[in-house]
Amino acid sequence: MKGVLNKVLKIDLTAGTCSSEEVPDKVYEYFLGGAGMAAYYMWKECPAGTTAFNPANRLTFAAGSLNGVAQSGAGKWSAGAISPVFNLNSDSAATASFGIAMKQAGFDAVVTYGRSDKPVYVVVDDGRAEIKPAGDIWGTDAYQAEDSIHAREGDDYEIVTIGQAGERGVRFANIQTRKKSFLGRCGLGAVMGSKMLKGVAVRGKKQLDYHDAEEIKRLNTQINKRVLEIDKDKPEWLQIKKVGTALATELFAPQGNLPLKNYSLADWPEGVEAWHASNYHKELQVTPWPCKFCVIQCHNKAHVTEGPYAYEGKGPEYESFAMMGFNTLCKDVKAISYACELANLYSMDTISLGVIIAFAMECYEKGLITKEDTYGIDLTWGNDEGVVEFTKKIGMRADGLGYLLGEGTKIAAEALGRGAMDWAVQMKGQEIAAHNWRAQYISALNYCTGVASGPNHERGNSQHIWVGHIRLPEWGIDEVENEERWSWENAGDRNAKFHDYCNVINSVGHCKFQEFRGYTLTDLTNSINAATGLNWDLDDLRRSGERITTLQKILNIRYGWKKADDFAYPKRFMEPVTEGPAAGKIPVGLDNAILEYYGIRGWDSDGKPTPELIQRLGMEDYTD
Repeated sequence: MKGVLNKVLKIDLTAGTCSSEEVPDKVYEYFLGGAGMAAYYMWKECPAGTTAFNPANRLTFAAGSLNGVAQSGAGKWSAGAISPVFNLNSDSAATASFGIAMKQAGFDAVVTYGRSDKPVYVVVDDGRAEIKPAGDIWGTDAYQAEDSIHAREGDDYEIVTIGQAGERGVRFANIQTRKKSFLGRCGLGAVMGSKMLKGVAVRGKKQLDYHDAEEIKRLNTQINKRVLEIDKDKPEWLQIKKVGTALATELFAPQGNLPLKNYSLADWPEGVEAWHASNYHKELQVTPWPCKFCVIQCHNKAHVTEGPYAYEGKGPEYESFAMMGFNTLCKDVKAISYACELANLYSMDTISLGVIIAFAMECYEKGLITKEDTYGIDLTWGNDEGVVEFTKKIGMRADGLGYLLGEGTKIAAEALGRGAMDWAVQMKGQEIAAHNWRAQYISALNYCTGVASGPNHERGNSQHIWVGHIRLPEWGIDEVENEERWSWENAGDRNAKFHDYCNVINSVGHCKFQEFRGYTLTDLTNSINAATGLNWDLDDLRRSGERITTLQKILNIRYGWKKADDFAYPKRFMEPVTEGPAAGKIPVGLDNAILEYYGIRGWDSDGKPTPELIQRLGMEDYTD
């Protein structure tokens, strides 16, 4: 198979050794790379009983089979491991150039395992790897760590690092690269920290061999031109290149899709005004900060030059400011953006962090915690300074409440008791993201049934049928009426297709934001074929997604998932709001929708893949 190297680097941190192994074509034909490759190595090397902080846990950094193709969006790559958040298999994706550089260094993936007895980082240079001491870097933030490795090894390395939150085991710690892109969800930074691994640096000069290089060039020219023109034709504050994902406020607010006051509030006009893309752009003075090859350039850099929250760095994505701002009723754009950047430095997932701080605010409001617990901070709704300070407390794992909140909302709610679980907006241990199930019931179904990374909006983007107007017409999802967002009809089928679609995208190494600007499943299939020579049609593409989803489900079962877990959704799911676009809407019938989804997937009534499904997908060798 072209476009891949059939070679994976293995880093044994306990033994302090590096080696490589060959991977057969069939693995790539089934799982593509990226998220699929991470799942494959968990299946291959992490048996039942392996836990997140066990040295045997594999933390796999995996490039996709399109990484290296000069196409807008083809810089996405993934990492995966057993998650410390919900103790099942997980993966997360980032952009920038690390995945591309990994392949240039001669490897499709880097699999780390074991635990060093002292802090280290790994250097991969043109097919050679070395483990180096990082004692003097340990304790620094994630950006300082990247700068230190660059200073030692050279500026031409692509690097991933963790900050203090990853070192100290904050369960939702993330991993960063280039100070702007993050393996955000599922706590992979805490896994990295448990291995005493501060960073990984890669570089190389290897040229990939593609099946049809001329066809790739033709596709790239055509696709890049189209997605850029579509973005330029949008109104000013809906242009990705101008404001990135901040455009979401204008799209989501009219649908009732915002997370407000720990998901308890219906509407917040002054917050919508504060976090509208026009004010975001004005307050932060953002400029494009693109990933390699990307023409729509959704990443942006903030330039805040004055005041207590001055910084130059990552402009927060919608999910970040929604959970840290909307969810806490904070409307100071500079303060909350600064808090998000602090989270980046410490290496924390801003989605989970925003939920946890809002949870703490509700506990404070209800009297479960007091100023004595909050280090004297008045943790009331809308206290921007309080959000900033608690970001610091959690990131550094301060004794007391800061440490407890670093364990995640579920563990914190169980420890606090007194009904706190009633407003803990989490499922299976992971916090729910910034898409409101009242606005489209399919979000609730996705949160309940996702197998890739627990309840994760980015592993089942079906909510974007309505809030982002994304369709998959080649797979039968075409024109959809707005009112259908409150219907269960076709929800199971649509949810399954979006799960498979997200798995294909995150395995092949492409960015879903291109789909917001006209990139299609046909574009994806043609690009895969030109790169690899697989000669797939659209049915083959779907079958690949099904295989990856099925492998992830097999891993769920291996690591302890039970059917009841899918039905243990937050109490707040069934609490309506009284005004706004989604007034009175709650996903009644969710339990039946979950069972219907099982059947559509080819799972039995207990949510397990049937022998018929396994046989149809040719996965007999992958069952436990």
